Amino acid sequence: SINPELTMLLSGSLGPRYCLDILQKHAAGHKSGLFKIKPEGSDDVVQVYCDQDTVLGGWVLVQQRMDGSINFNRTWDNYKEGFGSVDEQGHGEVWLGNKYLHSLTQGESMLRVELEDWDGRDSYAEYSISLGSESEGYPLSVSAYVGDAGDALVKGSANLGAFLSHADMKFSTYDRDQDKWEENCAEMYGGGWWYNNCQSANLNGIYYRGGQYDLGSNTPYEIENGVVWLTFRPADYSLKTVRMKIRPVT
Repeated sequence: SINPELTMLLSGSLGPRYCLDILQKHAAGHKSGLFKIKPEGSDDVVQVYCDQDTVLGGWVLVQQRMDGSINFNRTWDNYKEGFGSVDEQGHGEVWLGNKYLHSLTQGESMLRVELEDWDGRDSYAEYSISLGSESEGYPLSVSAYVGDAGDALVKGSANLGAFLSHADMKFSTYDRDQDKWEENCAEMYGGGWWYNNCQSANLNGIYYRGGQYDLGSNTPYEIENGVVWLTFRPADYSLKTVRMKIRPVT
C-alpha cells in the first residue's frame, strides 16, 4: 500500500525524489517498503522499494535476483524502461530501468552491491556512481570502492583490468552491442550489462540454481554465463541472491 500523503506530495515540486527524501521527511518513511518517487529530471512517478534498514537507510532498490523467476535476457528498451517487481517485503526480481538509474545518479551518488552465495555467505561492495544518458549509451562512471566482495567493477579480474573492467563502459544488450569485444558479449552472457571484453562482474547473467552448473549441457557457448562477481566467487559459480541499491551521498 502507498502512503496517500506521499502520493499527494508527488504532484508538487517538493515531492520525494529519492528514498532518502522519504526517510528524512515523511512519517511513514522510516520503514522499508514500497513508495512512489519522482526522480529529479524525470517526468515519471515510479514505484520503488525503499530500503531504510541497511546502513544509512535511504536506498532505492534498482536490481534484485533471488529465484530466477524473471528473464533478464532482455532488449535495450526493456532495460531502459525496467521490468519485474518486488512486493512490500522486498521479495521479487527487478531491474528498475536505465532511464531512472540515470535520473537518480545525477547528483553525488552511492551504489551498494549485495551478494550471497548458496552457502549463505554474504558480501558487499560500495562505490561512487553516476550513469550517463541514453544518447551517450548509459555509460557507467564508477570509483572509490569499499567493501569485502572485491572490486570487480573497476579493477576487474587480476591482470585483466584493462579488458574486463566495467568502469566507463557503455551499456549493452543483445540488440544493441556497445562493448569492446569483436563479438556480442550480451548475446553470449545472456543479460544487459556494462560489458568490456567481456566481464569481471555480471549480476544480470543467467540464473543457475545451486551455484555450480555444467558448462557442457547448460550453456550454449560453454562459457561462464551465470550471475557472477569474480572477486567474490569464481566465474563458474552463479550466485544465489544479488542486489543493487543507490542513494544520494547527502
